[in-house]
Amino acid sequence: MKKENSIQLGIYEKGIPLSLSWHDKFKVAKEAGFDFIEFSIDGLKPRILRLDMPKKELLQIRQTAEEFKMPFHTMALTANRYYPLGDCDEHLRKQGREIVKKAIRVAEILGISIIQIAAYDVNGKESTQETIHNFLTSMNLLTDIAKEKGITLAVEVLEDVPFFSTIQKATEVLQNWGNNDIALYADTGNVASIDVNPQLDLTYDKDRIVACHIKDALIGNCRNVPYGKGIVDFNACMNVFAKKNYSGYFVAEVWSDEDMHFLPYLKDVAIFIRSKMKEECL
Repeated sequence: MKKENSIQLGIYEKGIPLSLSWHDKFKVAKEAGFDFIEFSIDGLKPRILRLDMPKKELLQIRQTAEEFKMPFHTMALTANRYYPLGDCDEHLRKQGREIVKKAIRVAEILGISIIQIAAYDVNGKESTQETIHNFLTSMNLLTDIAKEKGITLAVEVLEDVPFFSTIQKATEVLQNWGNNDIALYADTGNVASIDVNPQLDLTYDKDRIVACHIKDALIGNCRNVPYGKGIVDFNACMNVFAKKNYSGYFVAEVWSDEDMHFLPYLKDVAIFIRSKMKEECL
C-alpha cells in the first residue's frame, strides 16, 4: 500500500479565475493545500491561444510553477471536442489532430507528462462504429507522437459519450482495439452521475488509469456538487486505489466560474480529499 500523502493532489485550473496571473494562481493553489495545477486548454479563446504560445512565454509559466515548487503534471485538453477525432469529416478530424499535436508541444515545454483527451468521437452527431474506429485510429497516430516525447495520452470517461462513459466500457474498447499505450483518465463524478457505482467501475481499469478527477455528483449532475453532498463514496473509491497500489495523480475538478468568492472553498476541497486519502492510507 502507498505511504500516506505519496499521491499528489492537483487542482483543475478552471477552479481558479482565468483573470488571475499565473503567479497568483499558484499562490492560491499553494495556500489551499494543492500540489500542482492541472493546465487547461479548452474552447475559450484565451486558453486555446495557448496552443500557439511562444516557447519563451511557456517557459516563463514553467519557471513560475517551479518557483512555487508546484511543477505541472497533467493537462486537461478539451478544445478538441469541437473538432472531434472521429468525425466522418476528414477536415474536422485533421483539425482535431492538429490541436492535440500542438498540445503535445505545449506539454513538452511545460514538463507535463499526461494529457487528458476528451473522448468525443463526434460532437452533436450520432456516434457509429465508423466514428469510433476513426477516433481510435486518430488516437493511434497521436499516441505514437506523444510517446516519442515521453508524454502519455489518457482518454477521459465522459457521461455523455456512450461508448466511453465508464472505465469498464473504455477498458473493453481499448482491449479490443489492441493499443496498450492509450491510457485512461478516470472521473468519479462523471461515472456516478449516470448511476454507475464508481468504486466498482474503478476495478475494471486493468492498470490503464494514470490520473483521476475526484469530484462528487448527483444523478444527472456531475458539475459543482459540493464534496460530501452527493452520491460518491470517496472512501470506497480511495480504497480501490489503495488496494491496486495506484501511482498516478488525483485532481480536484471544480469550477470557479470566474468568481473570486469561490476561492476560499478550495481549501475545504483539499482538506476533504486529503482526509479521504489519509483514511484509506493513500
